[in-house]
Amino acid sequence: MADNSYDKSYRLLSAQDFSYLRKNSKRFKSKWLMAYYKPTRIRLPESHSRIGFSVTKKVGNAVLRNRYKRIMRDMFRNSTLKEKGLDILVIVSPYITKNNSNKDDQEKCLKDSFSHLLKTL
Repeated sequence: MADNSYDKSYRLLSAQDFSYLRKNSKRFKSKWLMAYYKPTRIRLPESHSRIGFSVTKKVGNAVLRNRYKRIMRDMFRNSTLKEKGLDILVIVSPYITKNNSNKDDQEKCLKDSFSHLLKTL
């Protein structure tokens, strides 16, 4: 059975990690997401991908922002991207709530964009 855990070692936690990724990184941009990514700084034989999420307050209240992060975290946990050795910062665009009034439509757009990101990387 595959290991679908999301340990601390798979997370970008510090402000230094976030600022490191914003400098000289490759970018993926869609209508609803922007992602910065580059090879991880941690050089271990079993190095794996780490991911961090940024959802601005313009997207909505804390419940909605945390829901979006949970959705993306779950998709990352079930993907094969964990073994690629990348550091990834995903930023959700505030336009996701402005163009889609229905919460189900917003989640569908988010899932579609994030799955496209996972396929691209």
